[in-house]
Amino acid sequence: MERYSKILEKDIREIVLLIGNGCKWHKCKFCNYYLDRTDIEEKQYKINKEVLSKVTGEYGVLEAINSGSIFELNQRSRKELLDTCIKKNIKRLIIESHYMYYRQIAEFRKECKELGIDLKVKGGVETFDEDFREDIMKKGFGRPTLEQLKEVFDEINLLVGVKGQNIEQVKKDLEIGINNFERICVNLYKEMDDIMEADEELKKEFIREVYPLYKENSKVDILIENTDFGVGD
Repeated sequence: MERYSKILEKDIREIVLLIGNGCKWHKCKFCNYYLDRTDIEEKQYKINKEVLSKVTGEYGVLEAINSGSIFELNQRSRKELLDTCIKKNIKRLIIESHYMYYRQIAEFRKECKELGIDLKVKGGVETFDEDFREDIMKKGFGRPTLEQLKEVFDEINLLVGVKGQNIEQVKKDLEIGINNFERICVNLYKEMDDIMEADEELKKEFIREVYPLYKENSKVDILIENTDFGVGD
């Protein structure tokens, strides 16, 4: 498992894949990333401390992700993350969170601001089609408005290539994302055992018709493979 990398295009930054207690929601029909977890506090802290020791701070920007939300790291690991930011002079920290933690996100923003860290929160919105997101993908967001999503998230993740999606909806998702959030990350869905079926034809259509339009857009990251950021396995 690769847990440290550098992203050297567009929004240049270091990235770490930390390990947490596991996603508390873990009902999304397209995901099994919550398997990267440990409840053993000392083990979790040891892994995360080692990963964070690789951070140099050379770009002043760090993205810290884990299989779930930032609030599913144990307290020692989250403190180690913030201590690393201060020690390495990280001015901007990008984290991920489920929408259900919107109150904790607001508190964490204040904590980071007091430390001189500009916190950017990335959310796995996946699609702005509420019915598909909630009834099919089972994201568990409820049905917040676009304005409510903008109050919580600075950046968003979108998912492309799930059976039931179509190219027009994908195009609409990208435009909504670009026009309303600071940055978006598009992930091409890779089918895994016992979860949602991938639409390989839609993925090919996306790469053929949509990818060329956005591949140079500085606000858009497109992950053809889920390890394109250099972390994961």
